[in-house]
Amino acid sequence: MARAIAAAPAALRQVWVLLWKDLLIDLRRKENLLAMFLFAVLTLLIFKFAVGGDEAPRYRVTPRVLALLEQEGLSRPALEALRGLSGRAYPSRGALLEALDALRAEPLPPPARIALLKFSARSLLQESAAGLLWVTVLLAGVLGLSRSITTEREGGCMDGLLLTPVSRGVIYLGKMLSNTLFLAVMLALLLPLVSLFFAVGLRDTWLPLMLVMLGGVLGFTALGTLLGGMTASVRGREVLLPILLFPLLVPIVVAVVHLTGVILDGGNLAGQWRWLQLLGAFDAIYLIVSYLAFEYVMES
Repeated sequence: MARAIAAAPAALRQVWVLLWKDLLIDLRRKENLLAMFLFAVLTLLIFKFAVGGDEAPRYRVTPRVLALLEQEGLSRPALEALRGLSGRAYPSRGALLEALDALRAEPLPPPARIALLKFSARSLLQESAAGLLWVTVLLAGVLGLSRSITTEREGGCMDGLLLTPVSRGVIYLGKMLSNTLFLAVMLALLLPLVSLFFAVGLRDTWLPLMLVMLGGVLGFTALGTLLGGMTASVRGREVLLPILLFPLLVPIVVAVVHLTGVILDGGNLAGQWRWLQLLGAFDAIYLIVSYLAFEYVMES
């Protein structure tokens, strides 16, 4: 490992040193990661009890429902017929059965109808799981960004870094990567709790879900690190940072909420190229612009 780092270009070694410095400081103090994680858990609990009432469930046929019905032994022609019901939400059991009877296909036997009603029933909490998860991530992430940069400003660490013969872009990359890593770790710890609190299945979804989460976290920290440095020395920074950050994150949030919802429903990302391109484009834009602008933000 040491030989690989020594052979790397100077800029990469400097980024690694800054990243390692942030990791050591935060792991020794533990206050930043613990504050974000505890805040996120409390937010999830509030959503659990505020949204998870005893309301009547809605019914929706998703790829996960079709996979469960296939495991129950439903025939291939019947599954293909049920795909015609995908993408629609039915307010009641009767509405779903009426739509099922309207299909030009062989009627489902009673056991299959019962299984369909069982697997397709979804509470409001399950329907809102993707959005509530990302609301929690954004709120906890803003808390972490504000605390990390403010701590360095107050301790004089950022001033010391600016006096070193290191590119401002390198400082930005080191700080952004450390924020990305800690937020990604927090997300990995949150996902089992989301599955428990919101009753959503995560089986066979970990890889695509983590890819989407990484894309959302990268865009968030790319822009958030720049704006955090911009507001670190401003009075009222705790209020100003989310006011500046959240409106600019709307395209990324819309994309990751949609993609997360597709994955939680049992779908795959093969047919979501437009949403993936939207997420990747804004990640790249925010990363490049923030990298170039960080020097002028820190100088001012």
